[in-house]
Amino acid sequence: MTFEKQGENPGKGEKVPRRTGAAAGPDDSGGSPAASGRGRLMRLPGINCRFHEGGHCAVDETMNPGLNEDWRCGEEQRIVRAYDHFLEQAETFDLSSEQATALWERRLATIPPPGGLCADYTPPARCPSCTGGGCGDDADWLDCTHFREGVCVLLLPRCDGICERFQGA
Repeated sequence: MTFEKQGENPGKGEKVPRRTGAAAGPDDSGGSPAASGRGRLMRLPGINCRFHEGGHCAVDETMNPGLNEDWRCGEEQRIVRAYDHFLEQAETFDLSSEQATALWERRLATIPPPGGLCADYTPPARCPSCTGGGCGDDADWLDCTHFREGVCVLLLPRCDGICERFQGA
């Protein structure tokens, strides 16, 4: 390999060309763009991490599910509170299960549907083979694309890219 630059030939006692950019060492005055303030260090995207959820990091929620109440889905919490309150009332009035079911269905028709009070609610795209307006079953009662096991993904911390907690999916 030869080191010739603009007519300079270090093999014949002439000046060695100066290295710049990432190849330059820490003592070189033409150091890396990040070291001289002309650039910034960027992490690779963490999209292949098992904790990556729609641009957010779910590592803390995965390791300690339910620990951070601030990440809980507000819509799920609203419906669960309404149902718990209803169950307390049904027990107080000693309703039969048939009476309670009928009463709950009537009450459910009067409150906003799941996702109805959330500005970020995003229903999933429906597949062409679906009929009757939806996929899934009763387990999909809150069908928001941001909903994962009681947590709103949008409330999780943003993923800044591959970090020390990265685990391949």
